[in-house]
Amino acid sequence: MIWSTLDFMISLIVCSVRPELLERAKRSVESSIGVAHEWVVADNRNTGKGICQVYNELAEKARFPFLIFLHEDVTFEGSDWGDRLIDHFMTDPKLGLVGLAGSNVKSSSISGWYTGDPQHDRFYLNHQLPGYAESLHQVPSTSMDLFPVVCLDGVFLCCRRTVWESIRFDEQNLRGFHFYDLDFSLRVARKFRVGMTTRVALTHHTEAGGDYGTRWLQEAMDFHHRWSDRLPMSLDQQSIDESSIQRIWLDRLKDQRISILDRIQWISRHQLWMRPAFYYAILKFLIYRPLRLRHLHRYLRNRKHDH
Repeated sequence: MIWSTLDFMISLIVCSVRPELLERAKRSVESSIGVAHEWVVADNRNTGKGICQVYNELAEKARFPFLIFLHEDVTFEGSDWGDRLIDHFMTDPKLGLVGLAGSNVKSSSISGWYTGDPQHDRFYLNHQLPGYAESLHQVPSTSMDLFPVVCLDGVFLCCRRTVWESIRFDEQNLRGFHFYDLDFSLRVARKFRVGMTTRVALTHHTEAGGDYGTRWLQEAMDFHHRWSDRLPMSLDQQSIDESSIQRIWLDRLKDQRISILDRIQWISRHQLWMRPAFYYAILKFLIYRPLRLRHLHRYLRNRKHDH
């Protein structure tokens, strides 16, 4: 088959709230992407629109056959990554969506995509802030550079325009800024192949782990309620250790700005009150932030380091 130049053009779609970060991302892309592209951007600082609505509106305006839904607090390294990215799709007609972090399972537990299990989680990106930097590269030792997954993180999502046209972001049920990525990638995975690539070198200028507060947890519970008849979901019927994932997220959420009522609801939704093995983790989850144990933990750690 003979490809035209148009086949290798990319529309970069951004829901922007910080123009200075967007300009930095644009400069980074211009010097590294290596293919013809356009920017389709919305200033969403005062619109009240959720990210699903913004992404759908911008994708309708996009002119090119490949769409990248992108956070604005990112930069890219290397060169010609756009060409190598599109090559994934050209060599696999059934590939519908590609990202840089995700998992080959999605548990029924109320959580993000991360499971804490290297058998499942795949990611290839960097995190950076002043005084903080971390490279997160977790992929099997292999010559492969595209790994099958069922769900992806929303920092970078690339799909064929035709895939977006058939799936679209769920702006009816997802009106905020959370779980649009899991919902979209899981629905794509039911019809197409979804992958995590190592061909794009991206730095996300934020701390690894993200911000998981009360709003996130409320949207997490709503999302998992809507998906309750379809989760867990995995590739090749892989086994999923729900208890392990619940422990991971009890620990991850313990220091977040989550109301005590939402904490209790999360515990109740998993029926953890009936499982004595979880009592210590539950106690930490309930009191770690209210009692400011993070500060005590940091103090003790610094004393140990000083001595």
